[in-house]
Amino acid sequence: MGCAMSRLAKMTTALVIIVMLFLPSAMAATVPSIDHTKSQRIPLPGGSGRGPESVAFDGQGQGPYSGVSDGRVLKWNGDELGWTTYTYSPDYKTDKCTLAALTPGTNRETLCGRPLGLQFHHKTGDLYIADAYKGLMRVGPGGGEATVLVDQVNDIPLRFTNGVDVDQITGQVYFTDSSMNYDRSQHELVTNTHDTTGRLMMYDPQTADVSVLQTNMAYPNGSPSATTRHTLWSRPPDRASCSGTGSEAPRQAQQSLLPTNRATLTT
Repeated sequence: MGCAMSRLAKMTTALVIIVMLFLPSAMAATVPSIDHTKSQRIPLPGGSGRGPESVAFDGQGQGPYSGVSDGRVLKWNGDELGWTTYTYSPDYKTDKCTLAALTPGTNRETLCGRPLGLQFHHKTGDLYIADAYKGLMRVGPGGGEATVLVDQVNDIPLRFTNGVDVDQITGQVYFTDSSMNYDRSQHELVTNTHDTTGRLMMYDPQTADVSVLQTNMAYPNGSPSATTRHTLWSRPPDRASCSGTGSEAPRQAQQSLLPTNRATLTT
């Protein structure tokens, strides 16, 4: 009896080892992978259509929409129509912004704007734009000239508006200002001086009120995530740390180390 039990125990152990050996590969086989053969590279128009910072899709899945270096947000309409201008800041002038690209020493971005973060509110069709120089802007369905909603908070100008996201349920808009000391043209100084004056804020479209959720942030970059409605994450560029704060009940952010995933846009 004891010998039979011993053989049974050995067989069970062997079976467990076999399962453990094959389980990782079996699990990996069930994880869906990205089929890169179905990806599409969409060249931007020549001339001033350079420097895509982020992309967005509207509530109907149309797009992508992307901001470019001459201050416009472009919309992709398919291979037949290609790219068209969707929106631009109130200060944008086609001739001046094109001329500025050819004039030495001219900072075209301060004149024409530099749209960085983009996000739609799918229910209303509004597109919110974090423009590095103009502040938080919005344009209605169909595009056209955008409206500046916020260019200062608590009497402190937005120097480097960067990321934006929208709570699709409440419509509240979360956005970042990467530095109170430096603008986008001085972005290297934000890193080199270890600047920690960045801010995370919330704009309420119902009241037009702005709340500061977090201060003393080190180069908050990219779009905070409002999709979970519990936590907002904002990551400094080229770092493995994320800063998070509660969105339904704003509180002091906590920092933690998280793995980072990157997406690359090319001209």
